[in-house]
Amino acid sequence: MKKKTKSRVGYQVASGVMDVFGVAAAALAIVVLLLMLGSLFSWLRQDLSMTFADLTDNITDAVLVTGDTRE
Repeated sequence: MKKKTKSRVGYQVASGVMDVFGVAAAALAIVVLLLMLGSLFSWLRQDLSMTFADLTDNITDAVLVTGDTRE
């Protein structure tokens, strides 16, 4: 009976240790994913500002007449 109880306690300790490692790995994965999400938003903000800056320049060039148009 004692050996069975000792074995069960050993499995419970091992299970607790594995739970700690699992929580630590999940927390690390969450931090990495949040950093990647922040990087994605930063890239997207820069890309959109660059895209719309070019679009704005093209629209401005198409609407405004620049230079001397007299012939």
